[in-house]
Amino acid sequence: MLLALVVGLVLPGSAAAFGQLSSFGELGGGPAQLDAPAQIALGPDGNFYVADSGNDRVSVFGGDGSFLRSITGSMDDPQDVAFGAGGQIFVADKGSDRVDVFSSTGAFVRQIGEGELVDPTGVAVDGSTVYVADSGNSRVARFSVTGAPLGSIELAPPFSPRDAIVGADGNLYVADFGNERVDVFTKGGGFLRSFGVGILSGPVALASDGSGGIYVADQVDERVEHFGAAGELLGGFPAEPNVAGVVAACGGNVFASEQSASVARVVRFGEPGTPPPPCTPTDQELEPIVDPGTKLPSNKFHFAGLIKKRSNGFAVLYVRVSGPGKVSLTGRGFRRLSRTARQATTVGLPIKPKVRLRHFLKRHGKGRIRVEVTFTPTGGEPRKREKVIVLRRHRG
Repeated sequence: MLLALVVGLVLPGSAAAFGQLSSFGELGGGPAQLDAPAQIALGPDGNFYVADSGNDRVSVFGGDGSFLRSITGSMDDPQDVAFGAGGQIFVADKGSDRVDVFSSTGAFVRQIGEGELVDPTGVAVDGSTVYVADSGNSRVARFSVTGAPLGSIELAPPFSPRDAIVGADGNLYVADFGNERVDVFTKGGGFLRSFGVGILSGPVALASDGSGGIYVADQVDERVEHFGAAGELLGGFPAEPNVAGVVAACGGNVFASEQSASVARVVRFGEPGTPPPPCTPTDQELEPIVDPGTKLPSNKFHFAGLIKKRSNGFAVLYVRVSGPGKVSLTGRGFRRLSRTARQATTVGLPIKPKVRLRHFLKRHGKGRIRVEVTFTPTGGEPRKREKVIVLRRHRG
């Protein structure tokens, strides 16, 4: 998560007095509610952008915690938010294995990394380069802001990057969950150092304090730790249950997202008497953000069941789609087909083996196949999922 705007940051002067001051958000699916909030970013407009992973959207709140709007689209489990030139919004879309890019008004622009990323959980933008914590591939992937691959930083497991930011010194900081530390690289990928070893247990999110230091959300220990520019521990505070994101704002305010089965909120921490944001200077001209009032139709679907016919090795895969559109089934060894859904419904997709596969099933009794289901909602973007199926047939 790249901190896009920090104005007048002041570090906490007394760790003993530093604590919870206020909070916003509550568990639910309503406009001002959150469900499993992940990481937080402070936008160039002075507002807070929360990756609302359980509600598949980015929720935007003012500095005072007032709900402003939601950014929606074909997101599935968004985990992090960063900002590029012109206020473009980059979202690490974990469930869709890509980064979604929106305009400053929330209109969908493009996708980055589809087919190359696996479970992206963090994103940072620095000039023309996008850094993605590609946790499923144990690397930090680099792209141009238009989506062209630029290489990656790869280390052997248990390297498990969960977040990446560009610090005040221009270096890349990575929350290395698997190694329980923060790794520091040059932006070209050269390893520099690590810190937090023996202190951190599960780092998942990072934030710059604006003065060279780094805040680290430690999900396992349910704390936010504060490290100096040299990696020395300056202090920390409890953030529970299950802290998932952190961002620093003006006046010594630090915000952390907390989630559990019964809690979903963003908590403001600071010393008693610390005034809340907004953090935007009054003389700074900002382009107003207007809710476009439109969104792409949902392309969500899930596998709803499977019926096997052992008499001939055929099967029927049932898919539940979220609205009208086209559902297609492809793969090797069976006939490709498509079905049209006129509304949110369950669609049956017959799996009919071709001659070669039928002979194999007759001889061996069973066989594994990999199917790919694609749902393209009317007026929306396609979404694909794979499933391995064991077909069975009576031998004889």
